[in-house]
Amino acid sequence: MPFPKVKSLMFRRQLLIAFVTLLMGSACATNSGRLHASTGQQNRRSIVPLTVKLRDGFSNDTVTIRVNGKEVYQKSGVTTDLTISFADRVEVPVEESTIQLEVAVQGGLRNTEEIRVQETAFVDVWIVEGKMDFRSSKQELPML
Repeated sequence: MPFPKVKSLMFRRQLLIAFVTLLMGSACATNSGRLHASTGQQNRRSIVPLTVKLRDGFSNDTVTIRVNGKEVYQKSGVTTDLTISFADRVEVPVEESTIQLEVAVQGGLRNTEEIRVQETAFVDVWIVEGKMDFRSSKQELPML
């Protein structure tokens, strides 16, 4: 027995939606920088938030943070709250998978490291025993 016309239209619509979804899914590239299968155009890179937390060792400092040489943060009076080992936090949208992160204390310490943002999107900056240390992680480290 054939379906009534209304059910047939609904079935056709669902079938069409499923087909288009399947077609679109197979045409899209999954990795940044690959060519799009149907148009030959390059996909845009995804933007990942890099989170930098200034933790222990800051005392009324002027701190500058640069990503790939571009200043993304500068603040005076940065001081660690010793009860939670925290001074400040900044989130930076990053398109590159690998960046150069530089943190500098005016008139004092400076550190630059290569960070693989896809793998370690969280960087805590500590000043301990006169040295600046970056502690990178995939997940945000808990506050003390």
